[in-house]
Amino acid sequence: MANFTLLITSSPFTSDRHHLALRFAREAVNKHKVLRVFFYGDAVFAANRNQQAPQGQANLADLWADFSLEHQVPLICCIANSLRRGLADETETKRYGLRDACLHERFRLAGLGEMAEASLDSDRTVQF
Repeated sequence: MANFTLLITSSPFTSDRHHLALRFAREAVNKHKVLRVFFYGDAVFAANRNQQAPQGQANLADLWADFSLEHQVPLICCIANSLRRGLADETETKRYGLRDACLHERFRLAGLGEMAEASLDSDRTVQF
C-alpha cells in the first residue's frame, strides 16, 4: 500500500484536471492511502464556497468536501495563494478585516511547509 499526496495546480475553470484528480483520488483510496490534497496557485479557486456551478453540474467544492469527509482526507489550500485570490477562512478574515470568509469549511489554509511535509510522508506525489 502506497501513501499518496495529490498536488493540484490547475484552475478549476480552465480544464477538467480537478475532476480527473478527484477520480484518481477515489480510485486510489481503494488500494492505497491518500494522505492529503494540496491546492496551489489557481487551484485554490476550487475551495470557494460561494462558487456556482453551471446548471446541471455539481459544485466542485462540494465534490471535494464529500470525498474528504468520506475518506478523512485533509484538503489544504496554500494560504498565500488563497489570500492573494480573495479566499479566506474565519481567522484570516478577522486578521485582515475582510468582509467574508468564503473558504469552504472542509478546506483549510496552510503554508508550503505543509506541502514539504506531505512530500516527506508520501511515497508518491501526483500533480494535476
